[in-house]
Amino acid sequence: MHVRPPTILRRLSRDEQGFTMIIALVALIVGGLLAAAALLAATQDVKLTSTYVSQQKAYSAALAGISQYKYQLSANPNYWTTCPEAEGTVTGAAVETYKIKTLPSTSWVSKGHTKCESGKQLSIIETADSASGTFRIESTGTITGSKCGAQLCSRTIVATLTHPGYLNYVYLSNFEEADPETLGRSEAECEYYHEEREAKHLTNCVSFPWIPADKVEGPFHTNDEADIYGSPVFGRSGHNDAIEMNGGYYGGTPKFQGNGYTENGATLLPPEVSATELLTEAGDKFTGRTTIVLKEGTPNKMEVTLSNKKTETLPFPANGIVSIVNSASGCPIAYTPFLTKYAGDTECGNVYIQGKYTESLTVIAQNDVIVTGNLTTEGGESGGQPTGAATLGLIAIQHARLYHPVKETCEQSGKKVTCEATENACNDENAAKGEKPAEEFGEALKNPEIDAAILSTKHSWGVDNYSCGKELGYITIWGSIAENWRGRVTCCVSGGDYIKDYKYDERLATDEPPSFLAPSTTNGWKIERETAPPET
Repeated sequence: MHVRPPTILRRLSRDEQGFTMIIALVALIVGGLLAAAALLAATQDVKLTSTYVSQQKAYSAALAGISQYKYQLSANPNYWTTCPEAEGTVTGAAVETYKIKTLPSTSWVSKGHTKCESGKQLSIIETADSASGTFRIESTGTITGSKCGAQLCSRTIVATLTHPGYLNYVYLSNFEEADPETLGRSEAECEYYHEEREAKHLTNCVSFPWIPADKVEGPFHTNDEADIYGSPVFGRSGHNDAIEMNGGYYGGTPKFQGNGYTENGATLLPPEVSATELLTEAGDKFTGRTTIVLKEGTPNKMEVTLSNKKTETLPFPANGIVSIVNSASGCPIAYTPFLTKYAGDTECGNVYIQGKYTESLTVIAQNDVIVTGNLTTEGGESGGQPTGAATLGLIAIQHARLYHPVKETCEQSGKKVTCEATENACNDENAAKGEKPAEEFGEALKNPEIDAAILSTKHSWGVDNYSCGKELGYITIWGSIAENWRGRVTCCVSGGDYIKDYKYDERLATDEPPSFLAPSTTNGWKIERETAPPET
């Protein structure tokens, strides 16, 4: 029997040729896979980081677009009215670009439009609900040469811009001087604020004071310097109402409730252009002298008497806007608060209005709005604070007025006098004789109550024949008054026909009259909010 030597057997048992190679190959494969996985993970991480950085840069570029829009707006306050679109490159970053555009208003889109239109303010400005008075811009930032998925990296931001509106105040004026038209002066002659009027010695452009009997219970704004007699009170106890007298005040020493007084408010101007647009937007349109009596109900109705004396009862229009325009021949009557006539205005876009409402409505006149009786809503009876959600807007492109008829002449101590020259003469003596003014709406109102936001875009809110008649109590207005010039309601610093009792209606902050106009502004636009879609 042949036996191998032990040494040969031991050498064969240690021989691992082939097996070692397999282990080495497996190790190499596993190592390669781990390295590939690590490389892939690192590549994905770098890609995600790069995408994130590009998205952030795109967002910054979009912000740069909004900043550019605001810069243009500060240089030209009417920039937004042109419905601008623009594009540009971020300074110092050639690959970061932006495109900005002004978005159409919700009401404009509801009419089938996809873009706003230059010069059409109502195609830009929101006119409904809490967004009223705002407009939106869209800015898209893009990184040239980048990729976020299959698209260039871009981010879009929608910014809402707002500024103080008429309905933020119980009273707002542009000029604190008498409406020059009512004094036989031209507007151009008197279109200066107090300091400049004084410097130019414009003695024919007169201011008149706020008196201690006046009640201004709510936020107050004027672009001008306020004329003060004595110490009238502005604002409400327990509120920090904004009291904005941009030029300060002179004459007396007003008392301010709270800590809201400032001489640096925004300069807010009447929106005549958008007022003219609103005339065409109305659901109901009437031509010439029109009388409206509002009647509460379900739904609310209005009794309308046209210039041809025809009367019809109509529901409030679906969009809540009623307009009254001049006839094709135009209005031949020039308004005066002295010996005011209530006849001969058949061709004028005048509306005579009174009644009670429980649905919201805006009435706009191409000429004048004349309140002929109490205008109240729920809670507003007997001068109480309005309740419910119904609000009323009265917009006059010319004058907003309170009806106040008087006799042209009367006898006082055997001598004929005119009411415009003699206070408290005509009505007292004629009443003693049992005579009444021959007007279709009756005698002058005693303690009238008005629940409305009142706006005169070119002129003022005031009382007809304010210089004549006996004391008729307070004009109680729950709402807001905005006027270009100061309108008068009484003749004297000691009082007269009416005393102001203006109370802010807090509901106007959220429940605005339909399509009530927002003012233009020379400053004060600010970003109310910004929204951006999620990153993709």
